[in-house]
Amino acid sequence: MSFPSSRLSRFLFRTRRWIVAPAALLVLAGCASTTEITTRHSQDTAPSPARSLLLVAQSPEPATRHVWEEVCQPIFQGSALSVHLAHQVRPIWYEDGGKQGLLRWLHDQPYDRALIVDLTALLLAPPRMTESRDLNPINSDMRQEPTWRIGIGGKLEKPKEPDAQQSYEAEFFDKSGRPLWTGVARTHEANNRKAIARSQCRALHQVLTDRGLIPK
Repeated sequence: MSFPSSRLSRFLFRTRRWIVAPAALLVLAGCASTTEITTRHSQDTAPSPARSLLLVAQSPEPATRHVWEEVCQPIFQGSALSVHLAHQVRPIWYEDGGKQGLLRWLHDQPYDRALIVDLTALLLAPPRMTESRDLNPINSDMRQEPTWRIGIGGKLEKPKEPDAQQSYEAEFFDKSGRPLWTGVARTHEANNRKAIARSQCRALHQVLTDRGLIPK
């Protein structure tokens, strides 16, 4: 069966439209946040929205702090809000006084708000290897974790993997160290620091904007 060129062109155009439409929906779906925010405390009377914000990832791992803060900065940054990163302006705060020391230091700084998210419980799931990967420990450049452990009484036990949904404390402070909002971020990501940060900060940005704590 043959098609005239005009009919064939129309057929191909319609086919491409049906292929492109689902792909576009997948892209939009991928932009949705996978974090749920639960508010624990919020000031009854909200102060004026922040003009400058310090983003703080609380973690013993410098790499985690750097990634989280750098990924979140453009999410919060806007014409009415300047955003600064704790690992750049006070890189050793975690070892030098911890969170309370950071809040005392904040008194004399030009930032009028601080958002601190506690990532100390962050556990990344081990990477999944394809079947073609050489699993011989002698030839492998990766540390292999045991697949099974022998427990009490000779019972085989499978090692626990990180929960796919992890919870993180989030706190929003003013210059004096007073909490204006506190909550819990539950994130449905387990393998990628950037994905976790992006998901959390999109959700936190929405909550803090809705409450008038940061400008829209």
